[in-house]
Amino acid sequence: MNYMLFVVYLVVFCLILGKISFVRNARINSKLLIGLFLLKILAGIVIGWISLNIYGEGNDYWEINKEAWKEYQLLFTEPAKYFTNIFTSDYPGGYTGLFSSFNSYWNDLKGNILIKIISVFNFFSRGDYYINSLFFNFFIFFGHITLFRLFKKLYPGREKLLIIGCFLLPSTLYFSSGIHKDGVVFLMLAILIYSVYQSLSKNKIDFKRGFLILVCLLFLLLIRSYIFLALMPAIFAWVVSVKFKWPPRWTFTSVYILAGLLFFNINSIISAVNPLEIIINKQAEYLNLPVASTQIDISPLQPNFKSFVSNLPQALNHSLLRPYLWELQVKSVLPLSLELFIYQLLFVLLLFFGKKDFDSNNKAFLFFAICFTLTGFLLIGYIVPNLGSLVRYRSLYLPLIITPLLCYLDWSKLKGLVGIIKKYM
Repeated sequence: MNYMLFVVYLVVFCLILGKISFVRNARINSKLLIGLFLLKILAGIVIGWISLNIYGEGNDYWEINKEAWKEYQLLFTEPAKYFTNIFTSDYPGGYTGLFSSFNSYWNDLKGNILIKIISVFNFFSRGDYYINSLFFNFFIFFGHITLFRLFKKLYPGREKLLIIGCFLLPSTLYFSSGIHKDGVVFLMLAILIYSVYQSLSKNKIDFKRGFLILVCLLFLLLIRSYIFLALMPAIFAWVVSVKFKWPPRWTFTSVYILAGLLFFNINSIISAVNPLEIIINKQAEYLNLPVASTQIDISPLQPNFKSFVSNLPQALNHSLLRPYLWELQVKSVLPLSLELFIYQLLFVLLLFFGKKDFDSNNKAFLFFAICFTLTGFLLIGYIVPNLGSLVRYRSLYLPLIITPLLCYLDWSKLKGLVGIIKKYM
C-alpha cells in the first residue's frame, strides 16, 4: 500500500512542479526538470536506506521521523499540547543557552521545528519514512531551483554548468535530501541569498522580500546559529558595496577587519556577549560526544586571540582539505574524498585556465560568496572533530563557490589541452 501511495504522490508532485510559476520561470527543459527532481527524490531514498541499514533506526534521520509520528498522534490525544509544546521548556534553566548544543530549549528547538513539519506530512504518509522524504524533498528542491535562478542572472548563457553546480554536486545533493536540518538550512540559505540579490538588483526591498529575508534569518538563527553569525558581516558588506558602489575588495576587507575586532573585543564592552566562549563551548560539546569512526584530532581552543590564530591553519586544513586522498581506507569517506579532490583540482585549473573577463557587476556577490563560505568553513574547522559531520556541514556551502568556479573556468582552453595530451599519448 505504501509503495502505491509513494508512486501516486510522486506523479502528483511531478505534475504540480511544472505548473508553479517560480519553477517555470527558471526556464529549465521540462524533461530535465523532472529528471532532476527524480534524482533529488532518489537521493532522499538512498540516504534513508543507508542510514537505516548501516547505522540502524537510532540514526538522526529515522529518529526525527519516529518523533514526528509521536507528535502526529499527540495531535489527536492532546491537541492543546501539540500546538504549544514547541514553545515550552522543561529545563531548569528555562530559555537560557541560546548557543548551547545540549540540554537547552534552543538546541531542542532545532529538531522540534523539523519534527513538527514532518508531523504534518504524516496526514498523508501515515508515518512512512520514504513518503515523508518525498514530501520533504519536494519543498527542499525549491532551494536548488532558487540557486539556479540566482546564478542564471549572474552567469547567463551557462545553463549546463549551472545545472551541475546547483543540482548535481554529490555531497550537497546527498546531505540536503535526508530528513534533517541540513535540507531546511539549504533551502533557507537559497531563499535568503536570492531575496537579497533581487532587492539589490532592483534597488528596493518590498514587503514580500523583506518578510522572506527576516523569516530565513530567524530560521537560520534557530537551526544553525553559527551560520547566522557567519552571514551577518558577509551580507552587510555585500549590501554596502552595492548600495554605495564601493569597490568590493576594500569594502569586504574593511567590514571583516571591524568584525574581527568586535569578535575578539566585544566582551570587554558588553560583558553578556562573548563569541569566543560560544565557539569554545561548541567545540567542547562536540569533543565530549562518543568517538566517531571518522574522528580526527583537534586542538582545544582557549578564550584568547593567540589560541584562535594558532589554530587557524588546522581549522582551514580540516575544512578545506580533509578528508585527504590517502584517507581512502575509511570506506565511509571514499566518495567524499574523491569529490573533494575534484574540487581542489578545479581550483588549481582555475589558476591557469580561468577567464580574465570577470563581470564587475558580479564582483560584490562573488566576494560575498567567498567570504561567507570561508567564514563558515573556518567555524566548522574550529568546532567539528570528525570527518563525517565536517563533510555534511561543508556540503551546504559548496554550490556558492563551485558554481562560480565552473563558470569562470575557460573550458575551451581545457578542451584544447586535453586534445594536445591525447595527440602525444
